[in-house]
Amino acid sequence: MSMSLLVFVPVALLFIVSGLCFVGCLLDSSAYDVDKPNPEDKPPNNYSDTDVLVDPDIVAAYWPLDEKSPTDGTAKLTARDALGANDGEYKHKGNAPKLFPCPAFQLAPGTDTAEEIGFLSLGAEAIVLGDAEQPPADPLVLKTGMQVRGAFVTVPYSATINPAVFTVEAWVRPEWDGSVPAYRAIVDSRDNVGGTIHGFVLWVNQAGNWEAAMADVDGNFLFATAGQAAFGETAYLAFTFDGTNAALFVNGVKASQPMSLPAAYSPNTTQDLVIGAGAPWLDDRMNSTGDNFFPIFPFNGVIQDVAIYNTVLVDSAIEIHFYHGNGKEVPAP
Repeated sequence: MSMSLLVFVPVALLFIVSGLCFVGCLLDSSAYDVDKPNPEDKPPNNYSDTDVLVDPDIVAAYWPLDEKSPTDGTAKLTARDALGANDGEYKHKGNAPKLFPCPAFQLAPGTDTAEEIGFLSLGAEAIVLGDAEQPPADPLVLKTGMQVRGAFVTVPYSATINPAVFTVEAWVRPEWDGSVPAYRAIVDSRDNVGGTIHGFVLWVNQAGNWEAAMADVDGNFLFATAGQAAFGETAYLAFTFDGTNAALFVNGVKASQPMSLPAAYSPNTTQDLVIGAGAPWLDDRMNSTGDNFFPIFPFNGVIQDVAIYNTVLVDSAIEIHFYHGNGKEVPAP
């Protein structure tokens, strides 16, 4: 093990542990036959506007991840922020070949990153069944998501997307089989300043559980852990932090034990936010001289409708997002 790894592991572990091939174009699977709501039922079908963007003043950024496949699979490709201020960029084997494949290796016992090839498919099968195209507002014409095996989105640093009080939400469908334990990052907005990691991450942990983690100014770390991720099944995740207390919701239900930071939250102040991979503070593979490099903790599956709010969504709003995102009305009490 190199000296750089010996230095990195004790620092990073404080926060980390407390095939397909790209063939020159992206795959467009928007025409896949999926289980969609019956238009005669007139279910909620405008999740993006009536739920996520109902009050744009509280939305820091919103990435639907519903872009279409380009004709040139090697080109720079924008992941649109629906509010327009924090667009991201898709990175995959076709347009960033030196970053892929992501190798599997162990940072330390119990802290593993999986091997993935850098595959990206846009226009992938919709997993948010209440998010139809507007117009025609037809529940059979759904917005799509991004399907990845190691590919990811980077969003340039902005204080706007790293608020002191927040909710981060995402719709995800894990597609690995769970036979190789490893961390799998969904949204990672962390940096490393002076040997201390700051910010938050939402991921599947080594044990296969949904988990969110964040840091305080004294280097203490909070982990909000929920139940097992169900492979092949869609889940709606929401992680809230009110300045003191944090909670992780899975499918509209508060699923973690209440957690409190001992001191003030310490947000990321320097690094990109990444959707679909982790550890953005590391040098990338092209520039690293050590044994650790970005990207690690690659996701394998579908990610759609990632949003960050500059407030805590109340429990009832999170429940509404879950039901409306599934194209259903909230059941009467």
